[in-house]
Amino acid sequence: MVSNQTTAQILRSAIREALPEIDHSGPSTATAPGAIYVPPSHAKALHPDNSLVEGIRGSGKSFWWATLSSEPHRRILTAAFPETQIEPNVTIERGFGAQPSSIDAPSQDVLADLVRDFPPRAIWRAVLACKAKFATPFPAMEQVGAGVWRQRVAWVASNPEAYDALLQEADQAFDANGKTLLVLFDALDRLANDWQHIRPLAKALLQLALDVRGTRRIRLKLFCRPDMLEDRGITGFPDASKLLARKTQLVWRRIDLYALLYQCLGNAVGGGETFRSLCTSVARLDWEYGESAWFLPKVLRTDEAVQEQIFVALAGQAMASGPSGIKRGKPYSWLVNHLQDGRDQVSPRSFIEAVRKAAENTPDEHSLALHFKGIQQGVQAASRIRVNEITGEDYPWVAELMHPLRGRVTVPCESEDIASIWRQERSLDRLHNSLLESGDGVKLPPQSLDQGAEGVLNDLEALGLIQRLSNRRIQMPDVYRIAFGLGRRGGVKPLR
Repeated sequence: MVSNQTTAQILRSAIREALPEIDHSGPSTATAPGAIYVPPSHAKALHPDNSLVEGIRGSGKSFWWATLSSEPHRRILTAAFPETQIEPNVTIERGFGAQPSSIDAPSQDVLADLVRDFPPRAIWRAVLACKAKFATPFPAMEQVGAGVWRQRVAWVASNPEAYDALLQEADQAFDANGKTLLVLFDALDRLANDWQHIRPLAKALLQLALDVRGTRRIRLKLFCRPDMLEDRGITGFPDASKLLARKTQLVWRRIDLYALLYQCLGNAVGGGETFRSLCTSVARLDWEYGESAWFLPKVLRTDEAVQEQIFVALAGQAMASGPSGIKRGKPYSWLVNHLQDGRDQVSPRSFIEAVRKAAENTPDEHSLALHFKGIQQGVQAASRIRVNEITGEDYPWVAELMHPLRGRVTVPCESEDIASIWRQERSLDRLHNSLLESGDGVKLPPQSLDQGAEGVLNDLEALGLIQRLSNRRIQMPDVYRIAFGLGRRGGVKPLR
């Protein structure tokens, strides 16, 4: 175990230094090579032939969009994670995402202008034509400046037969050269400012992704959130089931989260060597260096028992002090269990934030890199971020319903306990009126508000914000409960 004060401080500093670099929340080609880790489910998702990739917020969609777009990072994937099958013969282009300009692909503002005059399908077909470098008579790719996307889309809309011929010609050229074109799309919730305009653009994009599967060497890869793929306004088209049946998911198991953590610590500029030495002394593990990064030993990707040995060396064996502290849980399992949502999923963003905050809140004189109280505070910080994302960006109506419950509900509870507070505060009536005032501009409104409290609770359950126990009582996962201010007997204290 880590008992030397200096060693503990070095490892604590390594955690603070390394973890901010691997935030999977958004696109960045500045990610250090040592911060890249590919869980098994992600390897399947990154395979060029898989068109539809589903992941919860913070699961790595934008991270992979940016990583695949970067040639240096693709080389790392090929060397360290050959199972992704990102080979040199795959040409990767960006179709839509968090790009700062509309030179390579139309931005949100350009899309808003184009949809006034053209069908969404024509817009995405024009984007594909650009990425496949269609020959004339398609408007020359060298053209830049105002109105260039309008010219391209206008040509596509007016020349469907010529377009199909050029698509076939491009596909044959890729095939003759042994190459594959992969066009990436991310941040589909930013296609427009409101759900009313997002739906037709997203639907047309999914239809095109299905259409191009009829080619030999051209593929689209769409990174989507679950709520979009559950929206019939997006997936309600003929043969959508063929695309949905082939979707892959960005899932983070406990073993994947710790593998990511150890991959980053092993490559920390300050403290990386100390952590690698710790792995050797605790579990006799050797790290290999290649392609500008240290590679995680295979056993740390596949064996939870060995992973836990390492984490015990970092954080101890119990979530409380004293001989009976183990009854409060083991840090290795406790941390992940308290970050799971109602669908039993954990985002790496939440996990990384919890570990980083745990290091920041561990006393400098503590003999281990992480103190159990620091881990508890880390979970509180992760909960705050998770709730801010949910209520600030995706589902603002959730905040309206949770606010009256703060400090007044302890879970698990009866559904009537929640419903009675909502009635007292007229919460559902207020929500209904605010939604009417907003009209179709609301992103992701509750689907079952007309069914009263029980319907809204069903919506919250579908989102993973609550769970129904076997006796039908309501439970709320700690990753949400803490920041929403609900109590739980014996649990981590809610934020005030």
